Amino acid sequence: MMICRWSVLAPAVFSLGMAAAQPAVQAPNDPIRITSLKGGTFRLTQGKTQRIVDLHRNISGCWGRLFDGTQEEQSGFGDGGSVSTRVLDIVRRAEFWSVVLQVNTNSRCNVQGLCGAATNSDILWLKLTSTLAIAAQQAATVEACEPATELTRFSGRRPDELLPPALELSQGSLTLEYRTSLYNGTPAIRTVLQYDRRTPERGLEVRRR
Repeated sequence: MMICRWSVLAPAVFSLGMAAAQPAVQAPNDPIRITSLKGGTFRLTQGKTQRIVDLHRNISGCWGRLFDGTQEEQSGFGDGGSVSTRVLDIVRRAEFWSVVLQVNTNSRCNVQGLCGAATNSDILWLKLTSTLAIAAQQAATVEACEPATELTRFSGRRPDELLPPALELSQGSLTLEYRTSLYNGTPAIRTVLQYDRRTPERGLEVRRR
């Protein structure tokens, strides 16, 4: 099983981005500004050009409203769910932009249910036109509660073991190794993900070890 998707054109709730609009963590000089909106949508802005894109199919965790399944009322958690975004790279080649994002979410929307206090982390690659339309996109889940997936090697920082790491490129490339355990008697699946900003058009290269 390869946890990678292509398409073309913790004891406490993981409280990442309870507001309906959550700006991404990114460098101040990034040419494209990215903001997480509600329902798995994102606002991309470059100067006067702005576009809303729907990426919910690339997000493995909860991109909707968080709720407490033990309570009748499902309010107080915000329409933005728990989506928090970190921009890992933005680079232009010819007429296209390549954007790499780390998207972190609660594993499930029901914070009191199975995996409700756990976290998921997805890596997204977007190929954008000059008008910020999506020409191609790719996603890989590198940390998740179900199936149990955890990073075993990465570049970046993890100051809190209960939260996803802040991933970073190292010398212009991103290399991640992660392990997926199915708990059905089969060996764990070990996967390597690589991205190189010198050849951004290749997107995320994912292979089993």
